[in-house]
Amino acid sequence: MSCLNMIIVFLVFFAVSGLVLYLYYQVERWYGRYVVLKRLSSGSRDPGGRQRQKAGAILRKTLHRLGEIARPRTDRELADLKVLLSYAGFRNPGDPVLFFGVRLGLGLLMGFIYLLALSVSDRMTAANFMLIFFFIGFGYYLPVRLLRQRIKSRHGQISRELPDVLDLLLVCMEAGLSFDMAFLRVSRELSRIAPVLSKEFSQYFFEIKSGLPRTEVLLNLAKRNGEEGLDSVVQVLTQSFRFGTDIAASLRVYSEALRTERLQKAEVRSAGISVKLTFVTILLILPAYLLIVLGPTIIRIREVLFS
Repeated sequence: MSCLNMIIVFLVFFAVSGLVLYLYYQVERWYGRYVVLKRLSSGSRDPGGRQRQKAGAILRKTLHRLGEIARPRTDRELADLKVLLSYAGFRNPGDPVLFFGVRLGLGLLMGFIYLLALSVSDRMTAANFMLIFFFIGFGYYLPVRLLRQRIKSRHGQISRELPDVLDLLLVCMEAGLSFDMAFLRVSRELSRIAPVLSKEFSQYFFEIKSGLPRTEVLLNLAKRNGEEGLDSVVQVLTQSFRFGTDIAASLRVYSEALRTERLQKAEVRSAGISVKLTFVTILLILPAYLLIVLGPTIIRIREVLFS
C-alpha cells in the first residue's frame, strides 16, 4: 500500500470517528436536557393526564353500572368468576362486576356497530337484522375467551419462571438468609426476569409482615394463582414446615425435578417439529420440485402433439 493510500485511510478513519463522537455528544446533551425537563415537569400539573384519568373514571363507572345489570344473582357464580379473575391477576373487589360490565358493553357495542353498518349499506332486511343477535352474543362471550387465554398465558409464564426462582431462593437460603427474607430478596432481584412470581413473592412478604401464619400465606399464594407447579412447591414447603425437614434440600430436589420436566417438554416439542416440517415441505417445496422436473417434459410433449 502506497503512502498516499495510507494517508487517505487514516483521514477517513479519523473523519468517521470524529463524526461518531460528535453524534454521541449531541445525543448525550439531548438526553441530559430531556431528563432535566422531565424532572422539572413532573411536579407541574398535567391537564392531559387529568383528562385521561377523568375519562377512565367515567368509563369505569359506566361499565360498573352495566355490570350491576348483568351480574349473576347467586354468590356461587360470583365466587367462581372471582377465582378465575384471581388466576388472571385481577384481584380488586369490584373486578367481577366490572367484568360483567365489559361483557355487556362489548356485546351492545358490536350490535350497534353491525346495525350502523346495515343502515349505511342499505341492506336492512329481516335476515340481516337477525344477525345482530349473533354479534351481540359474540361480543358478550369474547371477554370470557380472552380471560381464559390470559389465565393460560399467565400459568405458562409462572411455569417458565419457577425453576430459576427456586434456584435463587435456594442460593439465598444457603447464604444464611431466613426463609421470609429469601422470599423478599428474590422478589427484588427477579423483578424483571420473573415479573409474575416477583409480585407474588412480594405479596407473600406483605402478608407475613401483617401477622398471618406462614402456612396460611403459602396456601394463599397457591390458591390465588392456581398453577400446578406452584401448588406443588407450596405443598413441599408446608410439609417441610410441618415435619421439620430441611427446606433447602426439599427445594433442591424439587428444582431438579422441575428442570427435568421442562427438558422433557422441550424434547417432546422438538420431536414434533419434523412432523410439522413435513407438511411445509409437501406444500411449498414439492410443487416447485415437480415443476422443475416435469416442466421440460410437459413442454416437449406439447410441442410434439401440437406442432
